[in-house]
Amino acid sequence: MNQSSSGILFLLCVSVGVAMIGLGIIWPLIPVYAVQLGAGGFLVGLIIASFNVSRTIFSPFTGRLSDRFGRKKFIVGGLFFYALISVFYVLPTNAEALILVRFLHGMASLFVVPIAMALAADIAPKHELGLYMGTLNMTVMLGVGIGPALGGIIRDHFGMNAAFYAMGALALLTCILVMIFIPPDSQSNKGKEKKSSYSFKKMLSHRIVLGIFIMRFFAASGQGAVYTFLPILALQLKLSSSQVGIILTANIFLIAFLQRSFGRLADRMNPKYFIIYGTFASGMTVFGMPFVEGFMMILFLNILMGVANGISMPGGLVITGQLGRTMGMASIMSITDAAWSLGMIVSPILSGIILDFLGLSYVFIIGSILILIGGIFISYFLRDYSTETMDKADDALL
Repeated sequence: MNQSSSGILFLLCVSVGVAMIGLGIIWPLIPVYAVQLGAGGFLVGLIIASFNVSRTIFSPFTGRLSDRFGRKKFIVGGLFFYALISVFYVLPTNAEALILVRFLHGMASLFVVPIAMALAADIAPKHELGLYMGTLNMTVMLGVGIGPALGGIIRDHFGMNAAFYAMGALALLTCILVMIFIPPDSQSNKGKEKKSSYSFKKMLSHRIVLGIFIMRFFAASGQGAVYTFLPILALQLKLSSSQVGIILTANIFLIAFLQRSFGRLADRMNPKYFIIYGTFASGMTVFGMPFVEGFMMILFLNILMGVANGISMPGGLVITGQLGRTMGMASIMSITDAAWSLGMIVSPILSGIILDFLGLSYVFIIGSILILIGGIFISYFLRDYSTETMDKADDALL
């Protein structure tokens, strides 16, 4: 079955978007579920972090394997294990058991979005990299954004276990869609020259890669405070699970809707400005969250955060995609994904300690500071970046 690049992109978007709805369903419920099983702040942090521990450990290796053996089989395998792991969530009788479940879930997730992003970059025409990656990331974020609202409704009306089963059903459906409709790698990569992946050391010695790696680590460390502990802040403000879902959905939807348009702009303008300005704006909005009250004000700040992140993400995707054409597409995607996952390990553990010793407000204040530090680093490392420098990427070593 021969298909155009745009046709493959459409099928990839539908498949991955449906899978991300399933992941988003349980996202805001995990901290609440852990608390119901008896977890304190530190243990909640460990449970959230375990998902990203496995991502950080295994992410670089899955990327290199995908560069060598192809994309489709990894995506199908990851979706199948997504579906299987959903059953494991309903089994634990204590909070500690959730650590293992989240670890396995994180491992399965490595085979889906990073590999799908690499496939989108593989098939993108040279001057439409931002458009293709922004389009796929839009559907990823839409799926994750729909999920929390749907998850809140499912929990409120059918119970916690129903949310986990819904995630599994959507993952299984997506697995079938990918198996049937996404063409084999030999067709989707037809005409593309296969390049050897750079070593991890060589990638991280590249000034621009290192800058993006550090920025994504600090951004995740700060933003993770919001995504992990906003449900707990909402409980203090007496908001319902459905309202929490609406808040997170608004945040993620705005990121999603800006991906395609700013991806197109990043193809035409210097993408570093999108990363820098968006990162600083995100940090400032997080700082205000513990100082407001009520559903509408929390919603407003999450809308601003969504806009800021929606501006910054496409620039980073374009730059990493350009680097991937030389270094190995899935390898570079996995390296930057590992940076995000590492930040998501630090964030819930650090935030849990801060919650236990200083209080919930300081979780958001310190999270804001971490994001702003990431903005300072990326401003420095991308100080001389231009489209022309990417044409000479091998000369940009430290």
